Amino acid sequence: MRGRTGVWYLSTRRSVHSNDLADHFRRLVAVICPEGRADHIAALRELMACDGVEADVSCFWYGVAGAHFPEIPAFARDIFARLSATIETDFDTD
Repeated sequence: MRGRTGVWYLSTRRSVHSNDLADHFRRLVAVICPEGRADHIAALRELMACDGVEADVSCFWYGVAGAHFPEIPAFARDIFARLSATIETDFDTD
């Protein structure tokens, strides 16, 4: 029997070979809003509203002591805000 968690999980860990957080966000955005399909956001919002679904984006980053935390790119903040998705960060250093 397969348990139902109600959670879908997509990780960029193995599909994006970059330490640049923006590259990982580009991949996520490409999944939810493929090029040439700007209508995806409106369709996803409608689907989420009908089914009472919420979206969260979780970012983990760990750096050396004194490193500056990465910034969430503006394009990602914009697209996820349009989707009403929350961006949660877990940033830390040594």
